[in-house]
Amino acid sequence: MNKQLTTLIILVTSIFLLTSASVFAAQLQLTKAQLANINLTTATVSNRESLRHLKLNAILTADRRKTHRIAPVVDGIVTTLQVVAHEEVHKGQVLARLRSHSLGQAQAEYLEALARFELADANRTRIEGLWKDGVVAESRWLKVDSEFKSARATLDARRRLLSLTGLSDKQVKRLAKQPNRLAVFDLISPIDGLVTGVDVESGQLLSAGQAAFQVDDLSSLWAMVKIPVASLSQVKTGVEAEIRVQASPGQLYRGELKSLGGEVDAQSQTLTGRIVLANPDGRLRPGMYAEVRLNGVASQGLMVPARAVFRVGDQNYVFKVLGEGRFETVAVKTGVETDGWVPILNGIEVNTTIVSSGVAELKSHWQYQGGE
Repeated sequence: MNKQLTTLIILVTSIFLLTSASVFAAQLQLTKAQLANINLTTATVSNRESLRHLKLNAILTADRRKTHRIAPVVDGIVTTLQVVAHEEVHKGQVLARLRSHSLGQAQAEYLEALARFELADANRTRIEGLWKDGVVAESRWLKVDSEFKSARATLDARRRLLSLTGLSDKQVKRLAKQPNRLAVFDLISPIDGLVTGVDVESGQLLSAGQAAFQVDDLSSLWAMVKIPVASLSQVKTGVEAEIRVQASPGQLYRGELKSLGGEVDAQSQTLTGRIVLANPDGRLRPGMYAEVRLNGVASQGLMVPARAVFRVGDQNYVFKVLGEGRFETVAVKTGVETDGWVPILNGIEVNTTIVSSGVAELKSHWQYQGGE
């Protein structure tokens, strides 16, 4: 009986000692001398806005809104090639000159219609005067007026046909003064930009609609990024992005996430995002690899400085300030660090004072005094 009692007493004592050690291990008491050797600073647990950043890789491409494929609207043979690939061109610059039989025929028919109209117009003016003076009969005037209207309608139809070939009103009006320009068709750049593609050579027969040149305005580009599915909740269109490329490591480019793809890539489990960025110095080129820092969606919550959190095993802790030289270790559950701040999901309350620097020294004292 005495043996059983002795065993029970030993067991109770052990539990008491373990419990006391556990309480003791959660707290830390330092002397003034010990504090003097530690550079401690404190911070208050507070609600802050957290803005997570995603680091992604991207490939630069041309801005498709500013890419132009240039093709003739009539068939023709290339007589002169004015530019080659990689040349900078200006709006209105001639890229190539063609000779087109179908265009020449349409121009000749227009000039013929123009001559008939001018003759009908002059005849109408003359007969109108004679009719008003009573020299000619009204039937003669009506016939001439009808011929004039018919000639005008034919001329308008021929002019519209030429406009469909890409000729401007100014070019059409010059035809009568430049008969040597008949059947000549110019492929013209519609923008200022860089010739990034040439699919034609002198003497080649081009069909109507066949692409001959590609001209890109590189004043802005697209950075195409692959966003992991796990991070989609942190991303929305309109957020800012910072872009760097190896060609200009010291240059920071800024852009905006304009759109997200509609379908996730089944193999990589990523979604494509399109960032539009300005290229004011012209150093960026399609095909370059880039590093992107994409701003995530802002969230509100309890935050502490990242240096205030320390880890033992699988658990994160902070040192809560209890008073002069007195501290308590508090287990906390944390989120993902962002810009030197760590979200606190649970374990500590707002407005609690914690140690923000000197944590490593306190941890050493805590473990020495019986901490975990």
